[in-house]
Amino acid sequence: AMAPTRWEVVGGADKGGILVRAGVSTTSEQVADRLATGSVVEELELAGERLQYQKVSGEGPPTGWVSIKLKDKALLVVLEEKGEPPPPASATAVAATPEPAPAAAVSAAAAAADAAAAALAAAAAAVVEEEPSPSDASGPVRENDYYVTLGVVFKKPGDDPQTQKVLSLNRKVGHVIHTTGNVWKGPSGGFWVQLDTSGGDTGAGEKPGYVMVDASGFGTPGPCLQKAFPEDGAPLLLRARAPDGAKTWDGKEPMEREFLVLEKTTVEEVKTILGMLFGLEGSLSVFAPAGDRASPLPDKTTVKEAGFTASMEVCFEPAGARPLTLVVMNPLTPGAKLLDLPLTDDSTVGQAKVLLAKTTGLKQGSMIMVRGKMGQRVKEDANLDDKHRVVDCGYKEGDEIGFIYTGDLESDLAAFLS
Repeated sequence: AMAPTRWEVVGGADKGGILVRAGVSTTSEQVADRLATGSVVEELELAGERLQYQKVSGEGPPTGWVSIKLKDKALLVVLEEKGEPPPPASATAVAATPEPAPAAAVSAAAAAADAAAAALAAAAAAVVEEEPSPSDASGPVRENDYYVTLGVVFKKPGDDPQTQKVLSLNRKVGHVIHTTGNVWKGPSGGFWVQLDTSGGDTGAGEKPGYVMVDASGFGTPGPCLQKAFPEDGAPLLLRARAPDGAKTWDGKEPMEREFLVLEKTTVEEVKTILGMLFGLEGSLSVFAPAGDRASPLPDKTTVKEAGFTASMEVCFEPAGARPLTLVVMNPLTPGAKLLDLPLTDDSTVGQAKVLLAKTTGLKQGSMIMVRGKMGQRVKEDANLDDKHRVVDCGYKEGDEIGFIYTGDLESDLAAFLS
């Protein structure tokens, strides 16, 4: 006889577990205690989305009826998918919202899926039985390959993506998934791509199916997969730790997580990834490896320019207005300081100009802020954009900022110098 299906409770963590009722109806009598998150139960009967269970482990009523999902959120997941043994990593099944009949897979849909995943740009790794990190892998990625970005892959088994059955596969960040490139768009805007089984193991099992690129209702903060492009160059696997008071996106240990970037990935994109990994809102400050914590990296700086290499930890913190002082030299007396300009790392070039004008009496409309030193010839492209932050223009504590003045310097500075 077939062993009864076992389920694990994954919902209700914020409420001490999920509701249990005496009968199959959702209006039947509610049992006093909840079935605790993490409990394992055996299936006695499954009626639609209602499960009658017998508890195997955990806290809560020994038997009763529970809902396997609430709207698009899974409350229980199947511990083992019958008929398809899990590949090298563990596999569980979760209930998902039914999808409509598959639409034609077109390149436009694939492009949309790629755009949705752009903030989590990753890089190459070859698929082998042990699921190595990218640095241990060899061989180029194939056309239509994807990289795992969050350590989990959701798979709809079979050839019909409207199936309600979804497997949750644990895969290392950077693991490669082989696909045909055929993308199916779900009714809520989620994207699923068809596995390529022609070469055997797809990276998500040897049997056919569709894997989720990005979709709502699965508790993920962003795309689970990112399209792989060999021309993007070698990947870097970096590390980051959740700041005090923050949690990982899935609420689980470890608090340190790995993520993939390319040498061309910008600090701005790294901030997006960190925000998703640790559920952070608002701006962040990212610092260079072993760098000065007083000088966050500008958003447009690339990973390569910042000096990051494989396995390095990325140090960051929620951004605040940190003091930043720039030096302005006297345009009338070579080598003499005019003043220190007290700013913050959030200050824009335009705000620096306004403060300089108010402090010295110079006319704001006659002033052009430039990259360069007073008394030296500046390049044609030296003008600074008033909308840019000074730190994004490359300025750090104690740097000199220059300006061109089209008015009468001696007359307009007379009062300040006296």
